[in-house]
Amino acid sequence: MFRIILLAMALIATTAAATAAELRPAATVAGAYVTLGDLFDEAGDASNVIVADAPAPGMRDEISVSRISMAARRSGVEWRNTSNLTHVVVARSGISVPDADVSEAIARAITSRNPGLADADDLQIDFSNGASGVQVAEGEPQTVSIEQIAFNPRTAQFDALLRAPANDMLSPLRRLSGRAYPVAQVPVLQRDMQPGEVVHADDIEWVKLPTNRVSLNMITSQDKLLGMSPRRPVRQGEPVRINDMQPPVVVEKGTQVDVLYQTGALSLTAHGRALESGAIGDMVSVLNTTSNRTIQGVVTGPNTVSISAPGVSRAAANANTHSPS
Repeated sequence: MFRIILLAMALIATTAAATAAELRPAATVAGAYVTLGDLFDEAGDASNVIVADAPAPGMRDEISVSRISMAARRSGVEWRNTSNLTHVVVARSGISVPDADVSEAIARAITSRNPGLADADDLQIDFSNGASGVQVAEGEPQTVSIEQIAFNPRTAQFDALLRAPANDMLSPLRRLSGRAYPVAQVPVLQRDMQPGEVVHADDIEWVKLPTNRVSLNMITSQDKLLGMSPRRPVRQGEPVRINDMQPPVVVEKGTQVDVLYQTGALSLTAHGRALESGAIGDMVSVLNTTSNRTIQGVVTGPNTVSISAPGVSRAAANANTHSPS
């Protein structure tokens, strides 16, 4: 009989252990409160009992096991701390506020308090953690308001306190730090380009550079790139220097060119061979293939050289009159 009683007691203990709720070491909640159902895998009818306020969206907090145990005991939840937990980490999910919106709010707050700085649109914001990490609860507006901000122009460091959603006095203050510095928009190439290629509008994109990295010999206007050709290979995305580019070569060394001379009503044309390459506006030497004389002229178009010096004009005229018709 005694053996039967022992077996019954063991069975009851085993059943109780099997049905006991198990405390989770970590939990993620979506609402404003943490309940026993969030913390235990089997809270039964006590699942909706509130244990604590949830952290702000996107934030974490800890709840002590003693507090959880008290709430569970009052609600009739049987459990054993078999893992010897001392606290449970609770995170709250949310919807991220775009970093661009947070950066804009911080930039405007800094420039409004520092009139000597660049416009807010020209201020780059870098967060210390790489991203702002600001979130709001589902259904809440994805906005922020800057409550306090400190900025050191010498080091470019800022420290801000903000609320999300904006002006929601019930939301906790969040601290963000980082750097804020003026930037300039600079045109760069979207692809690697080689000498001989010509830059078109769809080859250009814009990047932001710290203003202290924009040198005087750097191209900062799209007009200085359009229609130009690299003197040497230029890499994608890198700032372009003025002496990296040149007008495209339209006369290649060794190719046949037309030599034009026009004065008043007189217009003469001769043929020659370019002795050097040139872009429009360049002075190049040309060998008159009929007279074997070397003349100089200005490149005015593809394989076209124009001359105006009297001596050169006579050479061109002589070549024209002696060239076969």
